[in-house]
Amino acid sequence: MKKVLLLALVLLIAAAVGSVFAEGQQEGADGEKVYKVGVIPKFIAEDYFIACENGFREAEKELGNIRVDWVGDTMAQTSAANQKNYIQSFIDRQYDAILVSALDPESYADTLKEAMDQGIKVVTWDADVRPDARDWFVNQAEFDQIGIACLKGIAGDLSDYSANDKATVAMVSTTTDSPNQNAWLDAIISEYEKNKSSKYKHINLLSDEIVYAGNDQGTADEKVKALLNANPDIDGIIALSSNTAPAVSSARDQLNLKKEIKIIGIAVPETQRADMEAGKMSAVVLWQPFDLGYLTLQLAYDLLEGNEPSGDRYKSPLSGTLMAPNFSTGEPVLYPEKGHKIMEDNVIILGPPIVWNLENIGNFRGYPTDAHGMNTFLSKE
Repeated sequence: MKKVLLLALVLLIAAAVGSVFAEGQQEGADGEKVYKVGVIPKFIAEDYFIACENGFREAEKELGNIRVDWVGDTMAQTSAANQKNYIQSFIDRQYDAILVSALDPESYADTLKEAMDQGIKVVTWDADVRPDARDWFVNQAEFDQIGIACLKGIAGDLSDYSANDKATVAMVSTTTDSPNQNAWLDAIISEYEKNKSSKYKHINLLSDEIVYAGNDQGTADEKVKALLNANPDIDGIIALSSNTAPAVSSARDQLNLKKEIKIIGIAVPETQRADMEAGKMSAVVLWQPFDLGYLTLQLAYDLLEGNEPSGDRYKSPLSGTLMAPNFSTGEPVLYPEKGHKIMEDNVIILGPPIVWNLENIGNFRGYPTDAHGMNTFLSKE
């Protein structure tokens, strides 16, 4: 039955892709050009990227003369080779811009450079490629801030331990060539090494034993189960993707572990609500993926209109608006009024990472169904 459902999903995706690439140049009702923008997420049919797509769609609706074609594969099917094929298809169809969340930084860098040579705007978002293979990168937050937020979170959850009775903490990532996760790992390890004799003196971080659990849920479940089975002394885990955090919780339950293991991870808040309510997780670290998609399309539109960002800030419709309430005080946290930070190599930062817990989870935007984390957003429409 599962194979039949998977086949049906693949055929549905193939039909959607075929219809995307069959369409030609479009014009608006008044004859104005409608920009064709191809968007490639790491994978589709997953909560994080559904929220991203909803952000793209909101910006598409507001801008009017821009059309987004969203193309990708499910977790089980996705690959850098497939992403390269989608990129080439957009080049062949003479799209105006290609926006990609990269599975790795090198595999199709030359293909993206080919697109740039043909005058196509190339923007990476969520995960980057080599800087010479794109025009701009829209990053969720500064890499070190994301990593440090995770380490601080697990250290706080394990504060009952001491220098004489250290808590053992493991790290679970996705793949060895994932640009985001590698940057977060580097930031976590660097922060720990600098402060392991002071604020992290109660932590023993297994920085030489990182577990790479892949990009699909099945592999993540098995890898994390093997980790916990082989290491009964683990007290905490930092899980660095939206499928590794649930895998840790699932593996702990399947193994029927009596010992409490604290988890801090990068995850869509709603998917971890049950663990937070059960006291298995205190919080997750993320951002607003809805806003990431929204900002990326706004930037692409500005580039197509000839409005290249300059200076140290990029002002967008998000500037000065609500990012999320603070997880501990409930006070509103706003995107900077003066604009999003511009860093070297044409990197734009959405904003600081958000710590999500049961106090502010309802302000997560773009969740797939109205009943999950959307109440605040829907009330403002």
